[in-house]
Amino acid sequence: MSAALLDRPLGAPPADPPLPPLTRAVRALGFLTAEGASLGLAGWSMRARDRMAGYVVSNALPPHARKYVVGDIAGGAALLALAGLIAILWKRLGGLPFVERVSRRLAPLALIAPVPIFFHWQLWYPGRELTFLTLVAVFVLALQALTRVSMEAGPILPEKLRERIGPPLARALARVRSTRWLPFAIVFAGWLAYTIYFSVITLQAHFRLQTMGWDLGIENNLVWNAAHFNRPLFKTSIIGGPQSTHLGFHETYISYLMGLFYRLAPRPQTLLVYQAAVIGGGALPLFAFARRHVGDWTACLVSLLYLFYAPLQGSNLYDFHYLPFAPFFIWWCLWALESRRNAMATVAVILTLANREDMSALMMVLGVYLLLTGERPRAGLLVTVVGAVYFVVVKLILMPHFLNGYPAYINQYEGLLPEGDSGFGGVLKTVFGNPAFTVNNLLEHDKLVYVLEIMVPLAFLPWRRPIGLLCSVPGFIFTMLATHYPPLIQISFQYTAYWTTFLFMALVANLAWLQRREQAGPVAGDPARPRDSRHAWLIAMTAGVLITSYQFGVVFQRNTAWGGFSPFRVGVTQADRVRHDDLYSLIAKIPGDASVAASESIVAQVSSRKNAYSLRVAFNDADYILARLPAGGDDRNTLLRALHTGQYGVLATKGEFVLFKRGLPAATTQTYLRQMGG
Repeated sequence: MSAALLDRPLGAPPADPPLPPLTRAVRALGFLTAEGASLGLAGWSMRARDRMAGYVVSNALPPHARKYVVGDIAGGAALLALAGLIAILWKRLGGLPFVERVSRRLAPLALIAPVPIFFHWQLWYPGRELTFLTLVAVFVLALQALTRVSMEAGPILPEKLRERIGPPLARALARVRSTRWLPFAIVFAGWLAYTIYFSVITLQAHFRLQTMGWDLGIENNLVWNAAHFNRPLFKTSIIGGPQSTHLGFHETYISYLMGLFYRLAPRPQTLLVYQAAVIGGGALPLFAFARRHVGDWTACLVSLLYLFYAPLQGSNLYDFHYLPFAPFFIWWCLWALESRRNAMATVAVILTLANREDMSALMMVLGVYLLLTGERPRAGLLVTVVGAVYFVVVKLILMPHFLNGYPAYINQYEGLLPEGDSGFGGVLKTVFGNPAFTVNNLLEHDKLVYVLEIMVPLAFLPWRRPIGLLCSVPGFIFTMLATHYPPLIQISFQYTAYWTTFLFMALVANLAWLQRREQAGPVAGDPARPRDSRHAWLIAMTAGVLITSYQFGVVFQRNTAWGGFSPFRVGVTQADRVRHDDLYSLIAKIPGDASVAASESIVAQVSSRKNAYSLRVAFNDADYILARLPAGGDDRNTLLRALHTGQYGVLATKGEFVLFKRGLPAATTQTYLRQMGG
């Protein structure tokens, strides 16, 4: 019996036999060939950037130019392979072991080829998002694997050089790591930068008149009335008249708390700044939660990735909504519960539920997460029960009462409603009782694109373990089951919060699991490092977030981001300023206590009053009508009805805006009636 066999621990798997030198050489040269070819293609792509659109989209390239593509690929491959072969044969250059280490250390370079086209937004916008996301998905998964290969390779620098630069570098890194305040300071600075930047660009959108009655006008009118304690409860006149209430659609009790500071600056812009601050502020409780599990610096990186996450940015670009606040409030609850700050956790749970009625469903998932991970099982069970009771009472009983028994937004899932059912219970009957039909509903191009937009930036790490499936339940139920409502599966709307909130929780949990595996060391009898490398996943996610944020976000380039139903534009032109000044010269003529009906695209501008109405719905005998011409659709029809009553006359005009006032001579409206064909 050999000594190696006697030395092997009992029960350990047998060690792999050593590979023949020829096999090792071929492997090493194969790595170098792939790395050189990839470098060659990347170099050609950067030189031929102006030709890439036709080449990538339609494979259009003159024959003589195509020779350069092949030449660069072959030249790069041959150059590195030849260098490796010389080093193998010439022992003084290191021989085979050295070439093996170099080839493995440089393994990620085999993926450099597509990087230049990833940062060429014209190649993918619009209409080629699926191709882009598929390529990035393959890239980040391969990057994770090749980074692990690189990290497992031995050092390639000469020993003397390592001895010279190693200790000073180690001391410098140790000093940085020991500075406990620095990671939080970086995250805090990231939050401030996010708040300022997204406040500015969303305020610009409002200035350009690109905010709507649905939804900024509705929410601003609601908070204005809440701040003034006007009745009925949750009064927002835009959706249906002077006595209309948001009860039945959403129950946002926190709007009354917001009203306390809103009175200091009672205008829509206040809500837009608040929204940017709270959405970006999610990085703070995320950092606090993550640092307990993965340490300060990894938590810092995860928090920064959250701020650059394209689905998060998209949720911030469309008017004002409460749902994107879920990450901040849910993570605040999670951190407070895990750290046993029970009084703070109680406040956090109350404020979370006060945001929106569906936060109760998210609280249920949070409770199950705490229960299954074992962090605080009893607290998790209590949170689950509280969320379930709130959901049943508010969502399933109280809210339908205000809509005559009709559940709000059930139309979004109409295709899953079985005959005879009209509520969410019927949708769940189909989901669990007819999975084949449900899966058929899921297999759509737009839904595939949406899932990839959500998951590719995170390199699919949240799905690395079953906890990720639990954390995908809210996103699956609230978005993927939609049958007749495209905004639910577009990252330019607020609904991405159903995914963002819990995927980052699963991400942290999986990173903590990987860290525990690394700290436990290699398995018995296997001298290799653990199979999964936490650092390799972090590198892959960083690449995924930055690449997709460049293509779909609004920070690195500003040509492809969408806010709601429209492309999002950054900046203010002279034409925007003239249009804004024209509008506000008319708004200045409207008394603050007067009721106003306005076109859908400008009603948000006048919604800081007791009664404001959208011409999209009705004019409700308003004191003033502020119209943007030419009018079309519902705006036009409602305006025609109002002018045909003979109760309104023209008070003033400016640019494309007309202000009508009740009681003025109706004859002054004839020109506008003819223009609208009425």
